[in-house]
Amino acid sequence: MQNVFDSGKVPYEAAPIPKRRSFDESIMFYLLVVKDVLIVLLIAIPMLVLKLITNLLPGSDKNVAGQLALVTGGGNGIGREIALELARKKCNIAIADVDCEAGENTVKECVSFGVKAKFFEADVGDSDEVISLRGRIEKEMGFVDILVNNAGLMPLLSMREGTAPEIERIVHTNFFSNIWTCRVFVGGMIERKKGHIVCIASASSIHVMPRASIYTATKCGIAGLMGAFEEELRGEGYGFIKFTTVYPYFVSTRKDLIEALNLRFPAITAKETASATVQALLRNQKDVAVPSYLFFLSKFSKFFTAEVQQLIRDRIFRERYCLMTPYKGYN
Repeated sequence: MQNVFDSGKVPYEAAPIPKRRSFDESIMFYLLVVKDVLIVLLIAIPMLVLKLITNLLPGSDKNVAGQLALVTGGGNGIGREIALELARKKCNIAIADVDCEAGENTVKECVSFGVKAKFFEADVGDSDEVISLRGRIEKEMGFVDILVNNAGLMPLLSMREGTAPEIERIVHTNFFSNIWTCRVFVGGMIERKKGHIVCIASASSIHVMPRASIYTATKCGIAGLMGAFEEELRGEGYGFIKFTTVYPYFVSTRKDLIEALNLRFPAITAKETASATVQALLRNQKDVAVPSYLFFLSKFSKFFTAEVQQLIRDRIFRERYCLMTPYKGYN
């Protein structure tokens, strides 16, 4: 691996110019590519048909009873509801949060379902605290089988608003926390040859959200991180570790946030989001949007020109009227 701290300090050495293929080599290259495309089609068509049949028929959910799930940001909102939903499935729960009172309350509710549950105070945006968190959880509860990365902050900030420490706090909580927990807990999953990583991204990962530029960037980062990390592990032979990325629309969690918005489409509840998340986890779904129709609407809009996409934003989503007031800091 390149030493990133050497950048700019050691002489730059340019890579050699790629050698151009001869005519014969080019013909052979494209013939091999066509051959591989045909092989993929022959294999993919039966796979797609099987997937369609599987989706149409009622499938069985995997059993998570007795497994240990770590839910970050599990004291309130989506994290709390996910923890309770998993507890109903008889999954043991570890809650990590900076809100001790809320975290302890979630634990009490989880225990009422007859499972083991414990609260761990931790700022998962700090890599050292995540390493410490793993040690405490493994000592007191055992190994983590299901990692639910839910911790997040959503302030409505323009790209030009907020102090540097505030922006760093958002990025550390929303994005870096996912890196630290994945790095720290995946080793145990590899050793035990089982595990599931869930990350709560956002509909803004698909349909970018103005007036929340930093938040949107972190959620797009989560989507990219999950996709790349899954392929990294699959390429190394660890495809038994499952990944689920969740893309919820505006969730009615904080009262001040919902009151500050004038949404065209109604906000969804934390319970709806949690239910869809756990259902996707139990069925090993890679991606899930809540609600699904907004996911497809946003994807569909990408087929149009930039001008048409902006028209969709203005006329269908009405973003100009729902995301607070424009930035007033400039002259």
